[in-house]
Amino acid sequence: MATGTGKTRVSASIIDFLSKAGWIKRVLFLADRNALITQAKTNLNDYLPQLPAVDLTKEKEDDSSRIVFSTYQTIINMIDGETDGDNRFYSVGHFDLIIFDEIHRSVYNRYKHIFKYFDGIRLGLTATPKSEADKDTYGLFGLEPNNAQK
Repeated sequence: MATGTGKTRVSASIIDFLSKAGWIKRVLFLADRNALITQAKTNLNDYLPQLPAVDLTKEKEDDSSRIVFSTYQTIINMIDGETDGDNRFYSVGHFDLIIFDEIHRSVYNRYKHIFKYFDGIRLGLTATPKSEADKDTYGLFGLEPNNAQK
């Protein structure tokens, strides 16, 4: 979707629909900058005030959180190295929906591990998908290069 056309609003609608249908309980919203996390959390809190949200870059999650906002760096540390006793903070199946904001620039190299780690539904948001050898947004979702529809 083009810049400014409502990717966050569409995300809120998808979260709302899937939550009401009983298909999802916990959502992870990822972005590559704190400013994008703050903006998304503010907007999603306006759209979905009934779903408790937490920003992992500023707060600790508790059991009531339904939407968890994080930077890629913060979440990779929580699934890669840090543990709570003998367990990782987040298991593979902890989140039912993972939203990747600006996916065209962030889910490659080290952070691709996040994309592969969680087994929930994946939603990638971008205005500018890439089709380069080492950064193929289409390939992440099993699509042909430069073909957003299948």
